[in-house]
Amino acid sequence: MRRRLSAGTIAGVGIATALLTLLFVGNRTPQSDIVFVTDAVVPLLFSALLVGASYWALSDRSDDRAMVRLTLWCLAGGTVVGGFEFLTLFSQSEGGVVIQNELQTLNAGVARGAVMGLAFGFYDVERQRTRRRERQLQRQVDRLEEFASIVSHDLRSPLTVARGRIELLKATHDLDDEHVDQIEFAHERMTEIIEDSLALARGGHEVTDPEPVAIDEIAQSAWQTAGSASATLVVDAEGSIEADADRLTRMFENLFRNSVEHGSTSSRPQADDSVEHSLDSGSVADEPVDETVDHTAETDVDLTVTVGWLADEEGFFVADDGTGIDPDTRESAFEAGETGGGSGSGLGLAIVRRIAEAHGWTVEITESREGGARFEFRI
Repeated sequence: MRRRLSAGTIAGVGIATALLTLLFVGNRTPQSDIVFVTDAVVPLLFSALLVGASYWALSDRSDDRAMVRLTLWCLAGGTVVGGFEFLTLFSQSEGGVVIQNELQTLNAGVARGAVMGLAFGFYDVERQRTRRRERQLQRQVDRLEEFASIVSHDLRSPLTVARGRIELLKATHDLDDEHVDQIEFAHERMTEIIEDSLALARGGHEVTDPEPVAIDEIAQSAWQTAGSASATLVVDAEGSIEADADRLTRMFENLFRNSVEHGSTSSRPQADDSVEHSLDSGSVADEPVDETVDHTAETDVDLTVTVGWLADEEGFFVADDGTGIDPDTRESAFEAGETGGGSGSGLGLAIVRRIAEAHGWTVEITESREGGARFEFRI
């Protein structure tokens, strides 16, 4: 009801000013083309805008209160500008100035003021809509983070119990080392998924208070956690950038893990396909296992990961000399769940892009000079 009344009021102002304009123009002959444009064409355009705005107000999805505010802005604009025109004409007449077409001038002033009021009204409606969206988005982010925290807490407890039981079984029973290694590896994978899920949920929060951080120190610190004995880190990036140190460290860790796991054969224990299938089916003993495969052996493949500034000094890069990423899959590599055939959780590069976007940066995958993967971050 309020929406229809609001739209009808705006349309009524437009129709009334249009009819008065046509009436005034029809009763006298315009002195020139310019006078005709200013006295007839322009006021009619204002009136048409008012009628069009009324249709928009009737079909827009904003709540009725927003449409009421829009109507009040329209009426306030017409009243203010029309009142200003009236005071101007009144002061001129009091001064002895002969005034013609006073009503036409007032009518044009009302139409012009109503359109100006609509402009402010549209801004007000859009501003309120943006605030509502921001509040809804913040509530969604809060719920997502709360959900991730609850799930991670509920998963960590039984995971800790399972690890403890495995240690007890190893100490008290003669177990097959290969099966125990696979169970421990599965526990490590679950822990990674929990941590990556939390990082994905929290990494997209906009960085509102960045601080200068030394990029070489952050890279070295991340390498201590995510590096490999079969890989080498080269940092050629002295200086600092404005960033959140914790999230930047997390981003480098995921980039380094991606290089170690996908740039060369991972030094982490890999699950054999037959064993993974047997774990899913719940019948490990019934599936054949290739006992010649050493799942815990580390690979002696050398890999070099380089961190440096871009040539245009508008950002930095992380590159390796590994196998690289297929150009057809580079964009999809940032999607959650994309593992590229490795043993990761599939969230690592999604977290990288989420953290980069939270800083206001862009990230792109290209090919390094040696043919490996190169991640370019533009600030």
